[in-house]
Amino acid sequence: MRLAAGLLALACGGVAFGDEAAIFVPTALAARVEGGERAGLFIALEARPDGAVVWLNRAVQALPDAPVYPLPEPTRCGDPTALEVPPSFAVPPELAGLPPQGDSAFDVAARVVDFVSQRITLDEHDSGPQDGISVLARGRGRCSGRANLAVGLLRAAAIPARVVRGIVVGRDGAHWHRWGEAWLGEVGWITFDPGAAVGLVSVRYLPLRGSGEGATLAGVRLERINEKAYLGLPVRRGLRVLPVGGVTLRCLAPARDPAITALLVGPDGSRWARKGLGEVVFVGMLPGRYRIVWRVAGRTNALNLRLEGTGEVRVGLPGAGEAGS
Repeated sequence: MRLAAGLLALACGGVAFGDEAAIFVPTALAARVEGGERAGLFIALEARPDGAVVWLNRAVQALPDAPVYPLPEPTRCGDPTALEVPPSFAVPPELAGLPPQGDSAFDVAARVVDFVSQRITLDEHDSGPQDGISVLARGRGRCSGRANLAVGLLRAAAIPARVVRGIVVGRDGAHWHRWGEAWLGEVGWITFDPGAAVGLVSVRYLPLRGSGEGATLAGVRLERINEKAYLGLPVRRGLRVLPVGGVTLRCLAPARDPAITALLVGPDGSRWARKGLGEVVFVGMLPGRYRIVWRVAGRTNALNLRLEGTGEVRVGLPGAGEAGS
């Protein structure tokens, strides 16, 4: 009975997240944390007398489709500054042919982030100007300079982009960091970090309001972390890249019990719940081992399966009194 109630609650509530971090921040920094959803990351604060625990949650799924390029209406991004190209900004010769015929907006974003990752050496002691033009000319820069360059190149390619300011927290403490976000039309905003990832970043990344980085990070600590889905993403030229398409899992209900409630548990612990008549469909699943639990005609059953590559997988779910596999 408890499992059945859990299935129904999840089906109504949507997703229980896999990747999760709990980061304690003192009061001064807690005031700069903005709760809610940002580029697929859900942020919530739990107040404490001396600060707050910030909970960061994300369900990692493949992008459902390759966003078209050029973007039909980039001004719909909702941030007018995200299309402002710096004066005198020139696209380097290596990207002059961007994009090749048939590239999607995500392909363009990945190529830009890869270019900055390979071309610009990360040097946190670099004392030169950190604007994109200066960093490109020197071939080195701090995290802020690399983020500024990637954002400038994306804007020059008519993809809205902006710099994100915040901290990254590890087991040995926190440090100030800057990364970026790009808007890909119907896909919405995605995060990226030159040298790290395209499509999303780890839940160790905590965005903060304001541009100042003067506040002390003493007392910031990582209390809990699960980033299995992020660490399981494919790596291309040193970048973790979110796949496009993924696997569509179509679960067919038994003919005599068409009303179905199903729960899919991913390799990282992420859970997706669906209710349907005749079938339930899970879209954008990453490759890996899954467990599906479903309830029909008042009875619960389960089976394990492995998803690979992309495309559609159809699974017939046994009904009441039938054997699962």
